[in-house]
Amino acid sequence: MEIRPATTHDLDGLVASSAALFAEDAATRDPLRNANWPAAHGAEWCRDLLANPQALVLVAVVNGGVAGHLIGIFTEPSAMWMAGRAELASLHVRQDVRGQGVGGQLVDTFTGWAKDRGASRLHVTAYATNEPALRLYRSRGFAPQSITLATDL
Repeated sequence: MEIRPATTHDLDGLVASSAALFAEDAATRDPLRNANWPAAHGAEWCRDLLANPQALVLVAVVNGGVAGHLIGIFTEPSAMWMAGRAELASLHVRQDVRGQGVGGQLVDTFTGWAKDRGASRLHVTAYATNEPALRLYRSRGFAPQSITLATDL
């Protein structure tokens, strides 16, 4: 297994991993999510991320194929935010390689990248019912700082 920055050669696997995350997580946990979004927009979104100098796009490669991904975004300090921050925007590991430390290695690589860029804080949003993701994030030092409450009208 290899964790490395994604390239355009990984685009199909990256889009498939992103679509799998969407199908397994957002589209099943949030009725306002468009389950067809990855098919319609996933490739363009991933291409844009690969070209974004503020984005980290990692792939976990197993037996020559993409078995997972992580997308991180760095935000420079601004008038509103006094220090750089990095958001873990997307993380997915294929079912057949879960439990082998792939997710942890992806998060650790993201953390190193964010530190090297000068981030003072990392943040991630996860659905409250996604216990495996919450366990992974907690094991890497993430802790609740705020809570988002929602209600459908």
